[in-house]
Amino acid sequence: MLDPAGQLLFLRDHAPGWLTAGWRANATETLVQQRLGLLAVVGAVGTDFLRPTPQSPQVSLDAALHQVATTPADRVRYDLSAAFGASVWDESSSRRPPRVFLQTLERGEDHLAHRLAEEMERFWHAAMAPDWPALRARLEADVAARATAIARDGLADMLSRLAHNLEWRDGTLTVHLPAGVRFDKTVEAEGLILTPSAFTPRALVQTADLPDAPDPHTPHIAYPLGPEERPVPSGELIGAARATILAELSQPRSTTEIAERVHLSPATVSYHLQILHRAGVVTRRRRSRHVLYQRL
Repeated sequence: MLDPAGQLLFLRDHAPGWLTAGWRANATETLVQQRLGLLAVVGAVGTDFLRPTPQSPQVSLDAALHQVATTPADRVRYDLSAAFGASVWDESSSRRPPRVFLQTLERGEDHLAHRLAEEMERFWHAAMAPDWPALRARLEADVAARATAIARDGLADMLSRLAHNLEWRDGTLTVHLPAGVRFDKTVEAEGLILTPSAFTPRALVQTADLPDAPDPHTPHIAYPLGPEERPVPSGELIGAARATILAELSQPRSTTEIAERVHLSPATVSYHLQILHRAGVVTRRRRSRHVLYQRL
């Protein structure tokens, strides 16, 4: 859930050219207007614990924020050392982080993690929430499509198609960095987490812990979200409520499930679905005792 927000913050500073002008401006304006100085500092360096490893395919906002807020102190210290180097702890360093960060850290790593979770929640609601239903639908559809590709063509073929800078060979997945970037890290792990991203045009390593990391995380790589197969009608022609419902119909869903996701009553959702069905925008079919709707 928080992963897209963490990526947006990191790319805003490290690869702004990867972001559309709208997302770049939205992130910056939110940080300023919401006075999220601490998040701006830590988000810019890409601290791992600010982008928690997803525990399941669909993690709620509250659960993801809880992961950030309860990050063990030794893990916070490890990530900060990796991001800022010795300048965090060396008071004589000329490259120490900004005061807002140091003042918060003086109260301990636990306090820092809680403050970051609070600011991340405010950032999420202001910068991400309005676009999240449509974005989530695309992300979920991409995951479903990749699963189908694995079943049809095998894992190796699917991995080779994820991003132009990913290479799968002899059981090793290599992430090729842009020209001029010198960084070499080899991580051995029994598993790997792959998640689609709407912001990065190339594969991006989210987490790749070395053996000395406390509470080591499963390696996590974000890959570019595939192109949208068909634009979702929106605006005055279809109305905000129906556009929101359509965004949730990249895969078959029942009226009750849609109502829960868009926070409308089942009766209201049913009314809009009937109109969309008559207009030929969605299909419906019965599965057991449920009628499932999906956009064309």
